[in-house]
Amino acid sequence: MAIKRTPRSDKFRITVYSFYGTMQSWGFWVPYMYGQMFLMDYMGLKAAQVASIYLVAKSIDFFVSLIAGGIIQSANLKGGKFLPWMRTLRWFIALGAFLQMIPMPNAPFALKALCVGVGYCCMHCSMNFMATCSSGIMQLIAGANMDNRFKMTSRAAQVSSASSIILSFGTVPAITAVGNMLGNPALGYTVISYICPIILLVGVELLTMAAGDLDLPRDPNAPKPPRITIKDMLTAIFSNDQMVLYMLYQVVNQLGTQIVAGMTMYYWRLIMDQWNMYALVSGTTTCLNFVFAMFIPKIAKKLGKKGSIIGAFATAALSRIIMMLFATKSIWFMFAANLLMQAGMRLTMSYGINYYLDIGEYGFYKTGKDFRTLSMSMTNIPMKISMAIGGALGGYLLAWIKFDSWNGMHMAGTLDRTSAEWIAFTKTFMNLYTLIPIVLSAIAIVIFFVGYKITDEDAKFYAAENQKKIEAARAAAAK
Repeated sequence: MAIKRTPRSDKFRITVYSFYGTMQSWGFWVPYMYGQMFLMDYMGLKAAQVASIYLVAKSIDFFVSLIAGGIIQSANLKGGKFLPWMRTLRWFIALGAFLQMIPMPNAPFALKALCVGVGYCCMHCSMNFMATCSSGIMQLIAGANMDNRFKMTSRAAQVSSASSIILSFGTVPAITAVGNMLGNPALGYTVISYICPIILLVGVELLTMAAGDLDLPRDPNAPKPPRITIKDMLTAIFSNDQMVLYMLYQVVNQLGTQIVAGMTMYYWRLIMDQWNMYALVSGTTTCLNFVFAMFIPKIAKKLGKKGSIIGAFATAALSRIIMMLFATKSIWFMFAANLLMQAGMRLTMSYGINYYLDIGEYGFYKTGKDFRTLSMSMTNIPMKISMAIGGALGGYLLAWIKFDSWNGMHMAGTLDRTSAEWIAFTKTFMNLYTLIPIVLSAIAIVIFFVGYKITDEDAKFYAAENQKKIEAARAAAAK
C-alpha cells in the first residue's frame, strides 16, 4: 500500500504524534503487563523457568536493539526512511502478542518456551525499530524547534496518562469478564491480548497520514547512504562522552525497577490478597496521574532536564520508603506511594526522547559526524540491558525466596496468612521490592551528576548550529 503524502498542518502532525505513542503501547499492553503472571499462574511455569526463557529472549532483543538504528539509517528504502518499517513491523507486534498468550497449560515445556520466546522476540525486537522510527518522525515534524520537541513529548505524556486511565480501570475487569464468560480465567488474558493490537494497526495509519509527506523516499539519483555497522554504532556511543555517561546512568537506574517489576502484581494478588481492588486503585492512580500530566510539564520546564532528574529520583526514593514501611499495613499506603512516584516520573517523561536528541546534537556539533538517528535508537538500549539482566535476576530472586511455594498455596486456597513463616516471607518480599530500586537509583544519580555536562542552553545552541550546517550543505549540493 502506497504511503499517503498529503501535506498536513503542524497542529495536525503534533496532535497525531501525541496520540501515536499511546496507540502503539496498546498493541503490547497485556503481554507486557501480565505476561509473567499469565505464565506462572495459568501456564504452570515456575519462576526460574520463566526467568530462563526471558533471559534468552531478552538477550536476543538486546542484540537487535544494538543494530536496529544502523539498519534503519543504512536501509535506503524507496518508500521512506521510517514509515515503511512501521507499517510492516506492526503486524509482527500483533503476532508476538498472540504467541505469548496462547493458553496451553498441558503442553510440553519446550513448546511453551518456544511460543513465549518467539512471541517475545517478535514483539520486542520489532519495538526496537518502531521506537527509533517514531523518534525519527518526531524529528522530521519538529526539526530544530526545541519548543515543538518539548510540546510533542509533553503532550504525548498527557495522552498516555489519559489512556492509562482506561487501561488501568478496564483491563482487569475486561479480562475477568471474558474469562468468566468463557469459563476459563486464562482465556480472558488471551482474548483481550488479541484485541488490543488493533489500536496499533490504526495508529500507524494515522501517523502515515500525518507525516507521510515528510518521510520522503530516497532520490533515485542520489548516492546510497553508507552502510551502518555495529562498529559505527559503538563509535556513536563511545566517541560521545555524554552518551556513554547517560546510558550508564539509565542502565543502573532502570535495573532496580526491572529486577522487581515482576513482583508488583504479586503485591496485590499474593501479599495483600486484594486483586479485586487492583483495577480500582490503579485506575484512580492514573486518573490523578492524568491531572499531574496537565501541570507537571510546566514544572519540568522550569526545572530543566537536570532538575527534573533530581526531582524524579527524590520522589521515587521517598515512595519506595513509604512502601517498605507501610504497604503491608494497608493498600492505601501503596496507593499514596505510587501516586508520588508517578508524579515524579512525569518530570522526566515531559522531556522523553529530548535527552537523547540533545546528546545526538552535541555529538554532531563536536565531531561533525551525524549520528543523531543512531543516538535516538539508543533510547532502547539501556532499557534492553536492564530488562535482560533485571528480568532474569527478578525471576531467580523469586525462586530464591521460595515464591513458587507460597504462590502455589495461594492459588490452591491453602495459604495460612497468620503463620510466622508467611509474615517473614512478606517482610523479605517487601524489603527486596523497595530497597533494590532505591540503592541502584542512588548509584545512578551520582553517576549522572558527576559526568553529565549538557545544559539546556547548550542543547539549543547545538541544535541551531547543526541545522545551519545541514542547510548549508544542501544549498551547496543544489548549486
